[in-house]
Parts: sequence; structure tokens; C-alpha cells
Amino acid sequence: MCGDSCVSYVAMRIFLLFLLVMAGDRLIAQSDWSLKRDKDGIRVYSRSSDHSKFNEIRAEFSMHASLSELAAVMLDAEDHVQWQYSTKSSYLLQRVSESELYFYNEINAPWPVANRDLIVHLTITQNPATRVMTMAAVCTPGFSPVHPSIVRVPVSKAVWTVTPVTGDSLRVEYVMEIDPGGSVPAWLINMFATKGPYESFRNLRQQVLLPKYQQARLSFITN
Repeated sequence: MCGDSCVSYVAMRIFLLFLLVMAGDRLIAQSDWSLKRDKDGIRVYSRSSDHSKFNEIRAEFSMHASLSELAAVMLDAEDHVQWQYSTKSSYLLQRVSESELYFYNEINAPWPVANRDLIVHLTITQNPATRVMTMAAVCTPGFSPVHPSIVRVPVSKAVWTVTPVTGDSLRVEYVMEIDPGGSVPAWLINMFATKGPYESFRNLRQQVLLPKYQQARLSFITN
């Protein structure tokens, strides 16, 4: 007969098997992206989040630019208003280094919803072996005082993974999670969440062609 030690061993094996099954199910769920928009070579996906009522967003697209040219656009905080969807104002708060800064964004919201704002901590790094560039834009809500008529975004994280394909072509993968704060229903945000990235990236392709970004050379980027 099986004693207490045997019963404990069997119970532990069952428990471990249960954990493996649950982990597998979670990984499947996490990879379950749904294509929501496919136009102009820009694909935008969404999926439900494990830790938020707001969907996560992923986008994939290609663009003609060098790594330095794209990084120069991102580091030009004042001109984000020219290409980022529904951005009312944008300006530099603090430049930490050539590849790191904090900037302010105010986002227009349709009436009667209040505008949102966020303080973004932007860092740009590059893998020296692969030349893949990573741009991380993470909000830091407590960096500056909150405006009484604007809702401060509590959670926003966007990661750009930029892979050089040829001398003048880049492949971009963008992943974002956000909680816009306030009392806006999650279903409403989720319904329109893919429009912003599509419009922004379509505009970005034109923004990077401006003369001030062309032939940009950044010391921390190998093109």
C-alpha cells in the first residue's frame, strides 16, 4: 500500500502538472493577438490584458529611414504634435543625455471627456551586435504637478523594436499598454485604440522625411 509519503508525492506531481498546464494556457492567451487594422502596410493588433481592463496594442510596419533619422524624430519632443495622433501639445521637460529625456504630452479627447496628459520618460538604446534599436517610452505620473482640468494618465508603456533591413529601410514592431485614467469606459477606449497607432505611424513616415531629420547622425547609434 502507498503510505503518507507516497500520497504526498502523487499530490505534488498533480500540483506541478496543474501549474504547467496553467502556464501553457497563459502563454497561449498572451500570444493571441487579433488583427484589427491592415492598411498602407501598417498592421495593428490588440489583445486583452492579464492585468488591465484595457487592451494591449501591437503594430508592425516598415519605413524608409535610417536608425538615426527615426531616433532624431523621437527625440524632437516639441514636434511630436506634428505626427502623433490627437496630440494637442508636446514639449521637453528634461534632457538627461543624448539618448534619454523626459517630455510632456497633452492628448485631445472628444467632448465631454477631459483631455489627458502624461509625462514620458524616453530612452533609446542599441544592441551593438545586431544594430537593433529599442526605444522605450514609459510614463512617470509624479514627475510634475497635475493640471486641475486635465486627467493625468497613470499607466502608459510603449516599446519600439526597430530592426534595420537595408541601408534605408527599417522594420518596426511597437507594443503598448495604457490606462488612460478617469472614468472613461474600457469598452470605449478598446473600440478606438487601434486608430491612434495607425494614424501616428502613417504620419511618422512623412515626418521623418523633413530636411531637419535627413542625414541625421547620432553618436550613440550605428546606422
